Amino acid sequence: MKCKFVRHTLLGSATTARPSPLVADHLARCAACREWQRQLVRVERLVPELPVPPSDAKAECLHAVLHSEAFVHSGPPELGWRRRERALRKVAITFAMAAGLLFFALIWFAWQQQRDQTRFAATTHQAKAHYTLDHVIDQHGDGKPLPAEPRQRIERLAVVAEKIQGATKERVLNGTVPEVTVLTDQFEVLLVQGILPLARVLPAAESSELLAGIAEQLSRTESMANQLARQRSDVANPLQEMAKVAHNGHVELRELARGKA
Repeated sequence: MKCKFVRHTLLGSATTARPSPLVADHLARCAACREWQRQLVRVERLVPELPVPPSDAKAECLHAVLHSEAFVHSGPPELGWRRRERALRKVAITFAMAAGLLFFALIWFAWQQQRDQTRFAATTHQAKAHYTLDHVIDQHGDGKPLPAEPRQRIERLAVVAEKIQGATKERVLNGTVPEVTVLTDQFEVLLVQGILPLARVLPAAESSELLAGIAEQLSRTESMANQLARQRSDVANPLQEMAKVAHNGHVELRELARGKA
């Protein structure tokens, strides 16, 4: 199945977040299409939250359209079917105008979000370089050294990831933007430098269930981050970054769990 066909299928689907088995199988193997699906699901979720610009001229505009010369009849009385046809034409034009305004608002909103994300990525890339896996574990761990055995080591890292998730939720409710940004950066370091590399080299025996459990934990983190981002626009950028990292980790761990089952 080609990427172009998969993306067209997702665009025409009423359940973009829950694709058909064939599409899901392609998404499991194609990182580019997974990212494209994630952006599409995000846009669909944000559409109901689009602000409607205030306007004092809507009534005048609608009146001018519905009573323009194109719809003024100056001849003999209209037949019933012609009157109905004219009314339907008015409704169609009204809906077309509304759809055009919605499309413009959606494109404008998506452009603003993309611009903000680009700025956010540029400002946080340098900050992430200051964090190391050891630094994150020292700050959020229990003070004990990590076990050498891979299974026990990844279990301990999953506990640290859950602590960071809880701390992020607390700081979103009671803290500031820099504090939330630090936690989301540390979460990414923990996942990318710690959990995922270990998961790729874990022995197949008895590791499938462990990886599936951590994948489910990351799925909950993604949902939490997206929900908080909708509630707090001032920290939406770092939370959306956390949701993206958790989503990618969830997908990879789920694939690894299937391969080791």
